[in-house]
Amino acid sequence: MNKILEGDCFELIKDQADNSVDLIITSPPYADIVNYGKDISIKKPDEYVDWILPLFSEIYRVLKPSGSFILNINDNCKNGLRNTFIYDLISRNNKETKLKLYDTYIWHKMNGIPNGSKKRFRNNTEFIFHFVKDQKQLKFYMDRVLEEPAESYRNKKIKIRKTNKQVDSTGSSCDEFVEREVPLLVRPDNVFRFATAGASRDNTIRHPAPFNKELPEYFIKFLTDEGDVVLDVFSGIGTTGLPCKDLNRQYIGYELNAKYAEFSRKRINGEDTEQYVINQYDLEDNFIRSWNTITEIENTLGFDSHNHIEDCIRKGNKTSYGYKWKLEKK
Repeated sequence: MNKILEGDCFELIKDQADNSVDLIITSPPYADIVNYGKDISIKKPDEYVDWILPLFSEIYRVLKPSGSFILNINDNCKNGLRNTFIYDLISRNNKETKLKLYDTYIWHKMNGIPNGSKKRFRNNTEFIFHFVKDQKQLKFYMDRVLEEPAESYRNKKIKIRKTNKQVDSTGSSCDEFVEREVPLLVRPDNVFRFATAGASRDNTIRHPAPFNKELPEYFIKFLTDEGDVVLDVFSGIGTTGLPCKDLNRQYIGYELNAKYAEFSRKRINGEDTEQYVINQYDLEDNFIRSWNTITEIENTLGFDSHNHIEDCIRKGNKTSYGYKWKLEKK
């Protein structure tokens, strides 16, 4: 069972049965950042928490006791300062819903797009928050995500203290050590190193903020079993559904944007989605050539940002890099 339901997730989730979903993983519209379509309202940071918290209560209701809710989200800056609405969201969730914050992870976007500020470091990270219904019943398969140790530690012995205390009863340094072999596989750290979704940005829909397929795939592997139900309440172009199909999970996606919903159904069903090209025109509307992807344009012409051309396609901006760009059928 893989299905995409078109409509408002705040309403659609009310029809989902209690205790019926094993994993909810989603990346909601970020506050005040990008345009997700003319029918999708973008919330300001000061209204974001009030908007999304009722959905968290429904997520708690539909999760199984062994289930998890994985939230990928990021903050932003305004008037030169970092917004705090994400921290408000976590704090108010703990006070106003029954969802429990189990852990916090960081997504290191290995090919993130630099920001334009000369007074800020490059922002190549996003937050991933892990909520649960009952930590004692939580499904969590660590053995599926173990990693090889760093090369410098492989096939070596390390010294560790016999106790977990760094000082003895007198306050002096505790120097009782024992040698142990570094295991063949070790627990991963809490920083996930996925690329951004360059491939997804090059689909015919040009969703403004897709995440990499590897991100949902990772959590699906170690938090669910075959046949389990995975729900994405902001399904977008169905990226979460792709690994569900590959890993034999049942996928449900909610999506308000009709164009994204239609595209994701075709994408998950393996149907042809390459119906569009990016046509390049000069400033007098003379056709120059067609391109299959924005990455192809970047690599061939030496441009350095997806965003400029995406803005032409999504928002109807007139020009970018001295040309007009239009997403048109082949």
